[in-house]
Amino acid sequence: MSLELATRSFWKDGDGVSVSLDMIEKDMSDYVKLGGTVYVGTDSMLHSHKCNFTAVIAFHNRNLNIARYYYNNIEKPSIEYRDLQKKIFEEVELAIQTASIVLSKCPNANVEIHVDVGTKRKNATSKFLKTIRGWVSGIGFALRVKPDSWASSLADTHTKRNRG
Repeated sequence: MSLELATRSFWKDGDGVSVSLDMIEKDMSDYVKLGGTVYVGTDSMLHSHKCNFTAVIAFHNRNLNIARYYYNNIEKPSIEYRDLQKKIFEEVELAIQTASIVLSKCPNANVEIHVDVGTKRKNATSKFLKTIRGWVSGIGFALRVKPDSWASSLADTHTKRNRG
């Protein structure tokens, strides 16, 4: 999946308008110079014939009155993602790859990864939390999970579109 995302030159802004990665890079550079953290969120939605994955690059800082994001969707055949672990780990891999793209474009960025994984036992994804936390922190990124993973909620809104 990472190669697909890395080779895409166009993303969309929160309104669905196509923007170039160069435009995002400029926006991100200006934001990081102001001291802002770049938030990367991912989520997925399994449909009957496909699984929609969405990555989000978000800028949010109340003190600077900044709140905007960009997203990219990737569709994969659904059969391989019927396994929850496979689907969640693919989301995490997508988040790490997106965060790596952010750092390649803006090496001074402080990046925080947000994934749709719960902490409560009743949540089916909670059994993967320890592994995911070690994986993401081992690479050097900060991690947020439910209920604090708001950037993954942004991604969630775009996974539900284009039902198939």
